[in-house]
Amino acid sequence: MGADLAPGRADGAGHDSPLLSVRNLMVRFPVQGGLLLRRIAEIRAVDDVSFDLAAGETLGLVGESGCGKTTVGRAIVNILSAMSPGVGVEGQVVYNGDPRGPVDLLALGRRAMRTYRSQVQMVFQDPYSSLNPRMTVGETIDEPLRIHTRDDARTRRARVISLLERVGLAPDHVTRYPHEFSGGQRQRIGIARALATNPSVVIADEPVSALDVSIQAQVVNLLQDLQEELGLSYIFIAHDLSVVRHVSNRIAVMYLGSLVEIGPADAVYLEPLHPYSRALLSAVPQPDPDGTRPDRVRLGGEVPSPRDKPSGCGFRTRCPIARPSCADAPPPFVQHGDRFVACPWV
Repeated sequence: MGADLAPGRADGAGHDSPLLSVRNLMVRFPVQGGLLLRRIAEIRAVDDVSFDLAAGETLGLVGESGCGKTTVGRAIVNILSAMSPGVGVEGQVVYNGDPRGPVDLLALGRRAMRTYRSQVQMVFQDPYSSLNPRMTVGETIDEPLRIHTRDDARTRRARVISLLERVGLAPDHVTRYPHEFSGGQRQRIGIARALATNPSVVIADEPVSALDVSIQAQVVNLLQDLQEELGLSYIFIAHDLSVVRHVSNRIAVMYLGSLVEIGPADAVYLEPLHPYSRALLSAVPQPDPDGTRPDRVRLGGEVPSPRDKPSGCGFRTRCPIARPSCADAPPPFVQHGDRFVACPWV
């Protein structure tokens, strides 16, 4: 997928200069084996992914577990090398929110990235493991303020209390530890920590998947209220398609490390074009008094391993409309009105 036809420019939102541009992103994890643990293979977790994120927009990133959604988010905030030694990351993540000019976040080392980490933050999936159990809530939220600002302790404490109140928690929670909170409250703490430095972009990685259904709506509504109040831009990573449709302006569908479709949320949700998008959307639970789903699309076979992806189109081994030529080369993105689809046969 080349930068000359970047999915997201035909979004109808009127944004000529995106806040964030991901171009030809590729992530390879090494597979080691043998007595000396030599590199014997690699896992192609993300394979040539490109998209734009406009200011104030929410882009929903959906797909089955293991398709590379979380890896895309972690690559954008440039933390993969610290988490997985030996990982290979290629492409560009261009952030256009700095008044000094565009900057490629992937080209920055750890020290240089610190300058921009306050602008691009992440809310992690698991609220139980993403908070340090030895730090109080106040210390957790104060940590990015100590690193990224020159405020004194009194100013920072006032900021911490303000953030807690903004996400629906009480000021006296600053002295408590994570184990004293419910899952929903912990996720609110994670959101407050991400907002501490006034970021422009927030990567929300499955922010409600570990929560009870009754709490999910509260967290989603909180994220939307904060976006409207603070002008945030979200990349909302999730597998719950009904939630993604509710919060997103556009939806990008991933399969086996690659984007297969991207476009306005309602268009992709109600009338998906790519065969995989159709199958994924047809599996969304719907009220059905008769207990039948005549429109359910059932795929044959198993999801291939990212270690041994099929040639050409990665979906061709399960695709109901695949043709012999689909094995020759990865399909280009084809524009259909206000969306892009990685299939020439739809």
